[in-house]
Amino acid sequence: MNGIRRRSFAWAALAAIGAFGSGCGGGGDATGGPGSAGGTQPSDPDGPKLVFISNTNSDWWSAVEKGMEDGGSEFGAQVSLRRNDGQPQGQIDKLREVLSMPDVQGVAVSVIEADSPGVIDAMKELREAGKVVITIDSDVDPEFADARRAYIGTNNSEAGRVAGETLALLRPEGGKAAVFVGVASAANARAREGGLLEAAGEGFEKTQTWEDGGDHAKARQNVQSAISKTPDLGALVGLWSYNAPAIAEEVANSPQVRDRVTVVTFDLDEAARPHIAGGNIDASVCQNPYEIGRMGVQLLTALIGQDEATVSELLPDGDTREIGVRVIVPAADSPASKMAERGQEVLTIDEMNSWLESKGLRSS
Repeated sequence: MNGIRRRSFAWAALAAIGAFGSGCGGGGDATGGPGSAGGTQPSDPDGPKLVFISNTNSDWWSAVEKGMEDGGSEFGAQVSLRRNDGQPQGQIDKLREVLSMPDVQGVAVSVIEADSPGVIDAMKELREAGKVVITIDSDVDPEFADARRAYIGTNNSEAGRVAGETLALLRPEGGKAAVFVGVASAANARAREGGLLEAAGEGFEKTQTWEDGGDHAKARQNVQSAISKTPDLGALVGLWSYNAPAIAEEVANSPQVRDRVTVVTFDLDEAARPHIAGGNIDASVCQNPYEIGRMGVQLLTALIGQDEATVSELLPDGDTREIGVRVIVPAADSPASKMAERGQEVLTIDEMNSWLESKGLRSS
């Protein structure tokens, strides 16, 4: 318990000085208002115009959007979020739309499929047109790295390993595991699943990866199907933010299922928060979407302005900036709290809720 609290206080201290929390702070409504429908209000009418394109339309992107808005004010840029429908063609259409907008100077995209030819080609066309292109949240395959200048986001392989270690602590006996995600070919999905299975160990057997294509109703149907198909299923793992409430809502309806399965998810969808508190999710590996949005604005602005000092600071490895994760648990006595002994940030859901509310955020 003390280990969790020490890490929580350290995180709060970082927030106070801006090393972490400046990327997550600020008041306001994280649901995003106008941006939810396709365009965020400009933060600086005289700054460069930047467009962010999501992979799907989930609550997670509201926190990214808040970071974008605050980053626009902080770094002097006009920002806009375009929410994709979970399909490659939707992302291609949005990229082509930006190509026809000469006043847009920078683009950040969460790539829906890491090797999608249409998406890759559209990104390259934007670069050839003189626009700065970066990826956030989910990158392209390494062989297509020339389609973007840099990637900002989670090291998804490492996040997957954190999830796998957490799962092993929660369920040391192992068992059969079903994995749920929007698009399995997305770079973040592949990396998370790979890291998860590696770190969880040989005691776990993956039964199937269930794709929903960004359809939230199908996401819940997939959980129903997985439980029916494998009666002795022991673990349910959601790789994308909205998979968490889809899993939790289903297991909450069946105490028998809840008693025999372990639930590990990613991120903190607003709808998932009460399910962690209520014990329907055993642990969640939570990213920092606010900081991804804020830092994306900072990097694009620096690249456009040829601010090499800032670019070098943000990209110490040349073309990648990793944002860390933390593990959220229902209470301090969770077996997953032992992740703190391995140097991992761990917060209880009460601590996380208090922090989110103090910053005007609803999800992370």
